[in-house]
Amino acid sequence: MSTLAHLLVDLLSTSPGLVPIYREHLALHDALLPDLFMTQVAAWMSGTMHAPGARTIEGGAGGEAARTLVGVFESHLTSGDAEVRELITLSFLDSVEASPANEVLRLHFGPSLRAEAARRDGWADV
Repeated sequence: MSTLAHLLVDLLSTSPGLVPIYREHLALHDALLPDLFMTQVAAWMSGTMHAPGARTIEGGAGGEAARTLVGVFESHLTSGDAEVRELITLSFLDSVEASPANEVLRLHFGPSLRAEAARRDGWADV
């Protein structure tokens, strides 16, 4: 069963471009605020935000890095503990829903993310 620490390690090791965003987050808040960080990850994946001096994700939501990160979320949604599942279903999916720029990320969702999004928000299966 994966924990928040496992999810963070997988996100940061899969996409090193998130490391400056993570560091900035920690510097600004003096601690990890998981809900806020998931919102920042979703925004970075969509190409709508970046850390100072860091480029946005190459290819934005349609890029390989975004597809890979969605795979990390998919994996942890199925293997994560209650905290991880809640973080993904509430914070990450809410962030994807909140921005039209994130809509393309839904195209990369695997079966668990699609089912959760459909269950929560009445989204059509993509």
